[in-house]
Amino acid sequence: MNILVISNNYPSNSAPNYGAFVYNLMQEFAKEHNVVVIAPFRVHHVFKSETSSYGEERCQVYRPKYFSLSNKKVGPIDFEEISFSNYKKAVKKAVNQLEQKPDVIYAHFLNNARAISWYAKKNNIPLIVASGESTYDRWKRSSMTDAKDDLIDNVSHVIAVSKESKAQLIQLGFHESKISLIPNAVNYNLFKPLDKLACKEKLGLDQNKFTVGFIGHFIHRKGPNRIIEALKLINNDDIELVCVGGKGHLAASNFTKEIPPLPNFELPILYNAFDVFVLPTLHEGHCNVIEEAKACTVPIVSSMGTSVEEQIDSSIGILVDPMNIQEIADAISKIKSDSTLRHEMMENLSNRRGENSLEERAKKILRVLKDTINHI
Repeated sequence: MNILVISNNYPSNSAPNYGAFVYNLMQEFAKEHNVVVIAPFRVHHVFKSETSSYGEERCQVYRPKYFSLSNKKVGPIDFEEISFSNYKKAVKKAVNQLEQKPDVIYAHFLNNARAISWYAKKNNIPLIVASGESTYDRWKRSSMTDAKDDLIDNVSHVIAVSKESKAQLIQLGFHESKISLIPNAVNYNLFKPLDKLACKEKLGLDQNKFTVGFIGHFIHRKGPNRIIEALKLINNDDIELVCVGGKGHLAASNFTKEIPPLPNFELPILYNAFDVFVLPTLHEGHCNVIEEAKACTVPIVSSMGTSVEEQIDSSIGILVDPMNIQEIADAISKIKSDSTLRHEMMENLSNRRGENSLEERAKKILRVLKDTINHI
């Protein structure tokens, strides 16, 4: 198949951590198919220095530039829609450079499908959307009705990453018969258990301390500052926190080590240095970092009342109210103090390795793409 992929979330040498889960899936696609990725590039990213390679690239990647403004609305001016208009023009520019017509279009998230639906309709090309947005509130606005209806009419099939995502898509108006549930997955060859003490030593961490880990944006939704508050409640000098990420700020503390975003292939050493992975998130589609932590057999503390409940049970972690600092603190303390429980969780995670492989996910999605082409 000739597969055209549209994603605003794709790594580059200046942002090697960006969209790693999309990149990993596309590399699987490209093992047997011709894959062209259109990944529009914000103009201000051009001025970022290239820090490192994001990995081997099997796809042909177009990176048209566009101006992105804020997502705010000031009076009658909707800056988010202006940004989208610029984004759509960038996609159109790249499409005009394609050397051959694709057999199918794969858009990552609804907004990317919106940017390419005109081309799919004009050329009678099936359009598949992978939808794992953390929230669908934007699509429920009255101002988005026309855009939503256009997608419902022109999208051939939707891949939901969780039961919650599927329910939200049905609520938006997508027919259940056109939705497949295929959760995000992990590369088990990359994310695997490593010697914990050796990983701590390599990162310059104290091997005698209990290491709490967080990976993600430093924003309210993800909750790293709630972890800091919880650790202040615990007030134990034998605990340290490692936060990997950016796009926000961390509260001041004397027990936190901040590490900037890293390419996906460098993360296994970090996960394996953690004694527990904590993510008090408020919303997720299907959380990739949780799958990666699980693959490295790290016990997890995360959020009840979210799609995370589809990924974690009491045999491998503890679910808490993500806004309840005391519950977060109690869960961390329990896993730290009860070494038997911690090792049981690690053993259970080890027994589950292989349940949700990236290779199998790619095969399932490719089958959806082929079936959709055959029925057009």
